[in-house]
Amino acid sequence: MKKNRKLTLFFISLLILTCVMITLKWSKGYDDTNKCIVKYKYEWGLPCSQCKESSKTYTVYLRNECYKKIDVKCAVQETDKRWKTFTRLAIGYNDTITGYACNGTGKYLYWTKSADDNSIELPTDEEIQLLGQQVDK
Repeated sequence: MKKNRKLTLFFISLLILTCVMITLKWSKGYDDTNKCIVKYKYEWGLPCSQCKESSKTYTVYLRNECYKKIDVKCAVQETDKRWKTFTRLAIGYNDTITGYACNGTGKYLYWTKSADDNSIELPTDEEIQLLGQQVDK
């Protein structure tokens, strides 16, 4: 009887450990949502309906690789050193955000936060312009 009880406890412990390990794998980047975003592609010179001339466009493609929903703000630099910004809220696993600059330099920045975290705010466009000036120094 005691042997069966020990065996049952062993299997329950093993099941709990497995659940914890799966949860940790799925929570990739929970502490640092910036780790969730990866650049998976970029392109130069794509046609763009928002740009007068598309031969100098720079487009960057970012993807969420975490199972947690996150808010993302992306900024892409124009040759005049201004930053064009793009925001997507509550993007899930494998969802994407695309940013572009009509006359791009190839530089981009991004900020993330957990979609359910109301204690953190993404930077404003004005803050990004100021930060961008510091990046270029």
